[in-house]
Amino acid sequence: MFFRVGGGALVLSLIFAYVPFHGSAWIVVTARAVSAIAACYGIGMAAYMTYGSRIGKVRTRDRLLRVIPWTGSERVLDVGCGRGLMAVGAALQVPNGEVIGIDLWSAADQADNTPDAARENTRRAGVVDRVRIDTGDVRALPYEVNSFDVVLSHWVVHNLATATDRAQALREMLRVLRPDGWLILADISHQTEYIAQLHTAGITHLREERGGLESTVIGFFSGNTFRPQAIIARKPVTRF
Repeated sequence: MFFRVGGGALVLSLIFAYVPFHGSAWIVVTARAVSAIAACYGIGMAAYMTYGSRIGKVRTRDRLLRVIPWTGSERVLDVGCGRGLMAVGAALQVPNGEVIGIDLWSAADQADNTPDAARENTRRAGVVDRVRIDTGDVRALPYEVNSFDVVLSHWVVHNLATATDRAQALREMLRVLRPDGWLILADISHQTEYIAQLHTAGITHLREERGGLESTVIGFFSGNTFRPQAIIARKPVTRF
């Protein structure tokens, strides 16, 4: 999505920069100003995506996972695992545990989004022995109540079109999470909605991770339409 928006902005800037304009001076000035803004936006988004794809994603993942006091034997669920970024990171923390990644494998959400791609990445990372890749819907997770010590979701829930579906996804994550278990929910939008839903579910032990450079850059160049942020929560022992 960001490549399309950034690319469109660059094309627009080139049109305004090189197509001759005739008429009032204010029209020309306005066109050049729009060109400059579009160019900055396109360059900024392209730079962010380059940073995010090569360096930033892994750094962000590792920063989030460091929040959890791992014992090395946890059972972890990565919801909407895609090609396995979070699943691999979690597996590196649990040499005696198990990680399950689940996804619907929609190419619209991520390029080359296939179970085979996820498995190949676990193999390359040397964690294939403790990662299982499943197919399923976050709104109806095929796992028992209180099955996981940690549930992860990275840039997934916003893909659900309605607030009703997003609320159902959060309910399912909490359902399969064990009491006192950790939920890390990172996304680019709807965070206020998620926090309200978690409070409604009785989650009081939570905090927000703003995302540093990632959040600042993408928030600025998207006009705050998208603002990467993570919600880190613990499931209470006495509820559910």
